[in-house]
Amino acid sequence: MLAFLEPYYSGSHKYFADGFKRCFPDNIQLFTLPGRHWKWRMHGSAVTFAEMTEKSGTEFDTIIVSSLTDTALLKSLLLPEMPGARFVTYFHENQLAYPWSENDKEPSRTDMHYAFINFTSALVSDIALFNSEFNKNSFFSALESFLRSFPDSRLTHKIDEIYKKSKVLYPGVNMIEKSEIKKDNILKILWNHRWEYDKDPVAFFETLFRLKEAGIKFQLVVLGEEKSILPEIFGVAREKLKDEIISFGYAENYEEYKKLVASCDILPVTSKHEFFGISVLEAASAGVIPVLPERLSYPEIFPPEKFGKLFYEEGKLFDFIKKFSEKPDFSLRDEVSERAAFFDWSHFRENAEKLLFS
Repeated sequence: MLAFLEPYYSGSHKYFADGFKRCFPDNIQLFTLPGRHWKWRMHGSAVTFAEMTEKSGTEFDTIIVSSLTDTALLKSLLLPEMPGARFVTYFHENQLAYPWSENDKEPSRTDMHYAFINFTSALVSDIALFNSEFNKNSFFSALESFLRSFPDSRLTHKIDEIYKKSKVLYPGVNMIEKSEIKKDNILKILWNHRWEYDKDPVAFFETLFRLKEAGIKFQLVVLGEEKSILPEIFGVAREKLKDEIISFGYAENYEEYKKLVASCDILPVTSKHEFFGISVLEAASAGVIPVLPERLSYPEIFPPEKFGKLFYEEGKLFDFIKKFSEKPDFSLRDEVSERAAFFDWSHFRENAEKLLFS
């Protein structure tokens, strides 16, 4: 029996945990905490999860925990009760490479403890799983210099030990059925990310402001998870682009979300951070053409040797969309949809079985 512990049960973390449970309904017991206070989750969730799993009365042979939990602390608490258990840490993100927010009252880039928890979590795990090669590589690229920043006993000799037990397990993606190609000539633009700084909504909306000023006709669908504190640009955009907006806000239900996504033509991506890209692949599965920067996880998800037409040069997003609006290439719809199918949950199940159950 496998325990899946998710300390931040919201957004992509919830999406992954629920999908994992659906893939192995008879083998997994899911334990969760609300998706808030991520720093406190990194400090305290291990103690809470140890209590929860012990009270369940089940002796688990494998314990998978998300990287916002201190796996080392969790293991020290559970191992006396479950001496034969394997511990697996799944890295949705890593604190060595996560971008710092100017709104963070306690900047994690000046407090190295959270990155150190990621390090010790990987160190004590039997398997360290990353959601992309980009995530894995960014972790190891930063790890040596991070450890060398300490005054002595820098532990760099442990890096190779961690690397040998580190693997990539892409999350599954929900497929969205394609709609018929639109017959009008108005480009429909999509945003379906979280409403947060790391997705760089300022760059996205300022590009759209320029398109409008240039007289380029388009319509806009803005979806995604809203937070209690929103970047101001969303309010500005709601007013400036009121004549272009079809929908603006969280979809009422998943069926409505899928319908709105499938109605769009392109998804311009401006993210400062992306360790995988669930929202991009969901849209791509519906035939929405992603317009991507040549960085982060995107060249891995859409290899440029085949999908080079999807990528724009840094600072040239406006030029790319303007050119596309003048001469759209909707033949890319089928290609991106086929690529997205590679990340369907059925493929995830096959890969997870090989890593965890074989």
